[in-house]
Amino acid sequence: MKDFNQFNQLKNVEQKIFELKKIIEKWNQDYYQNNNPSVDDYFYDQKLKELIELEEKYPQFKTDDSPTQNVGGEASKGFKKVKHNIRSMFSLKNAFNQGDLIHFDEQIKKILNLDTYTYVIEPKIDGLSISLNYRNGKLFQAITRGDGKIGEDVTKNCYLFENLPTTIKIKEEIDLRGEVYISIDQFDLLNQKRMLENEKLIQEKKKILPLFANPRNLASGTLRHLDSDIVKGRKLNLFIFQALSAAKKSDYWDSQIETLNELQKLNFPINENNIHLNNINEVISKIDDISKIREKLNYEIDGIVIKVNEYKYHKLIGYTSKFPKWAIAYKFPTEIKKTKLLNIFPTVGRTGKITYNAKLERVNILGTNVERATLHNADYIKSLDIRIGSYVYVKKAGEIIPKVISIFSLQDNEKNNRWAESTNCPSCNSKLIRFEGEVDQYCLNTNCIGRIIESLNHFVSKKGMDIEGLSKRQIETLYNKKLIINIFDIYNLKNKREELLNLERYQEKSVNNILNSIEKSKKNNLNQLIFALGIRNIGEKAALDLARKYQSIFKIKELNLEELNDFNDFGEVRAKSITEWFKNPLNLKLINDLDNLGVNLKYIGETIDKSNRLYNHNILVTGTIEDANRENIKNYLKDLGANYKSAPTKNLDYLFVGENFSQAKVNKIKEISNAKIIYVSKLSEIK
Repeated sequence: MKDFNQFNQLKNVEQKIFELKKIIEKWNQDYYQNNNPSVDDYFYDQKLKELIELEEKYPQFKTDDSPTQNVGGEASKGFKKVKHNIRSMFSLKNAFNQGDLIHFDEQIKKILNLDTYTYVIEPKIDGLSISLNYRNGKLFQAITRGDGKIGEDVTKNCYLFENLPTTIKIKEEIDLRGEVYISIDQFDLLNQKRMLENEKLIQEKKKILPLFANPRNLASGTLRHLDSDIVKGRKLNLFIFQALSAAKKSDYWDSQIETLNELQKLNFPINENNIHLNNINEVISKIDDISKIREKLNYEIDGIVIKVNEYKYHKLIGYTSKFPKWAIAYKFPTEIKKTKLLNIFPTVGRTGKITYNAKLERVNILGTNVERATLHNADYIKSLDIRIGSYVYVKKAGEIIPKVISIFSLQDNEKNNRWAESTNCPSCNSKLIRFEGEVDQYCLNTNCIGRIIESLNHFVSKKGMDIEGLSKRQIETLYNKKLIINIFDIYNLKNKREELLNLERYQEKSVNNILNSIEKSKKNNLNQLIFALGIRNIGEKAALDLARKYQSIFKIKELNLEELNDFNDFGEVRAKSITEWFKNPLNLKLINDLDNLGVNLKYIGETIDKSNRLYNHNILVTGTIEDANRENIKNYLKDLGANYKSAPTKNLDYLFVGENFSQAKVNKIKEISNAKIIYVSKLSEIK
C-alpha cells in the first residue's frame, strides 16, 4: 500500500511538472516571439520558481527541453537565424527578497572560500537583450538573444538607433551585450500619434489600430520590424553592460566596473545608476535607493542586476545551463491579489485630467490594506473590460500605487453590466472633452473646485514651492472657509491670522509655522515656481531647463511658439503649453501679483555666459567625440545656453563633426542649412 501511494504521489508530481512546463512554454512564446505577454511577470516568476523547486526535489523528471534549462525565446521566422559565436546569451536567476540575496552571496563564498570579491549593481532594464558584434572597428552584426544560442540578425535596424556608435577604436573582434528599450516619453508620444491616426481611420470608417501596450513590447516589435522607416521613427535606445573578446572567448576587460568605464569612454550608452559596492550588505542597503528613483526614470525597470565585479572569479563560480552563478536579478517586491471591484469613480486633477479609480473589497498586499487602486483612463478600463461587481487582480509593487491589472475570469465578468465612461466632471458637472490625439478626458472649467484644490495642493507640494503645514485636507478646509481661493491668497494669509486662529485645531504655533513657511517660499528658485504653477506638460526637468536658459519668468513670457519649439528639442506639445498658459490674462495677473508680493521670479544659481558664440544658437553634433557620450554633449551645450538638436534642421547654426562621421549626413546638412561646420575631437573643442 505504501509503495502504491508513493507511486501515485510521483505520478502527480510528474503531471504537475508537465503542466507547469506547458504553460511556461506558452508564456515564453507570447513574450519572446509574439511581443504580447499574456501573463504578469509576478505570475510567471512564481510558476517558474515552483517548477525549479520541483525539478530540484525530483530530478528524475527534469528534461533538457524544460524552460528551466533554456533562456526562453527562439529566433522568429521574419529574420535570418544567427548563432552567438563568442558566448551564449544567458538569462538570470531571480531573487525576491533579502534572504535570496544572502543565500546567493553565501554560495559564492562557499565556492571561492574567500570574501575579497566586490559587487556591481545595475538597474534591470525592462527591454530586449541584444548582442552587437564589431570587427575591424565597425559594427558587423546585431543579434537578438533568441534562445540564448541562436538569435535573429537585426543589424540593419540597429544602424537606426539613436545612441549607438557604429564605429569604434577597438579593431579586434568584440561582442557587446546590452538591452534595447524605448523611453517612456517616446512611448507616450507614439501612442498620441496613433490616436491621431485612429481619428482619421474612424472618419474613413476603417478599422482602428490598437494602442501600444507597454514600452517593452513596443521596443521588441520595433527592433524586429521589417520596415526601416518605422524603426527609425520610433527612436530605439539601448544600454550596454558587457564586452566579450573573440580572441579570448571571454570578457574583454578585467572587471565589470572597468568594462562600464571603458565602454563609456568609447561613447557607448551606459546606465547612469550603476554602483560599485564592497559586499552584499551594501547591495541590500542600496536597493531601496534605486527603488525610490524608479518612478523618476524615463525608462522602465523591474529590478536590479547584481554581479560579482571581478571577472577572474566568474569561471570558478561557474554557470548552470541557463544562468551564470555569479549574477542574480533582484525583482522589486510585487504582489498580486484577487478581490472584488465594488465601484469605479473618476477624480479630476489640477490640469482638468480625469483619472478613474477602483473601490475594492479590502485586501492586504505587501503588508498594506488596499481598498483603492488606479484604473488610469476610460480606454484602459474598456481594453480590459473591467466591470463593477467583478473579481479582479490587483497589483502592488513597492511604493507604486496599486493598480487593477486584469479581470479574474470571463465567466465571472459576464455576470455584470459593461461599464460606461463618465461624461461629466465629478466635481463641477461640466461636460468632459478629449483633446485631439489624446486618450484622456478633461474638464475645461477653470472654476472647477476639484481642479482649484488640486492646483493649490500642487503649488504648495514638496517639489513645488515646498510650503510646510498645508496638507490637501487643510487646503480644502481653508478653501471652504474662503480663506484661500487661489495662489495669491496663499501669500495673503498673513493678513488673516486671526481668522486662522479661530479655526478648529489651528493653534498659534502651527499658524506661525505655516506663515513662516509661506514667507520662506518667496525666496525659492524660479524653476520651483514654474513647476508649482502646474503648466500642462511641464515637469521638473523642463522647468529647470527653462529657468536656467531664460533666467526670468518675464523673459519666458515673451517667447513665441517657434522659439520654444527650437529650445533643446523642447517639442511642439510643451511649447504650445507654455505659450497658451501665458496667453491667459488671469495667469498674467497672477505673475504680476506674485511679483508685487515679493515672490522671486528670477533664476538663482550659476548663470550662463551669454557672450559665448553658441548661446541661443541651434547646434548639432555628429560623429564620435573622444571624451563624451550623447548625454554629456547635450548637458554641456545646455550649460552654454545653446539649443541642442538631435536631428538635422534647416535652422541649424553650427554643425560640430567628430571622428567616424557619416559624410552623407554632413552633405545632407550642407544642402538643407547654412550651418557653420567645425571639425572637433574633444568636448572642450565645442565652443
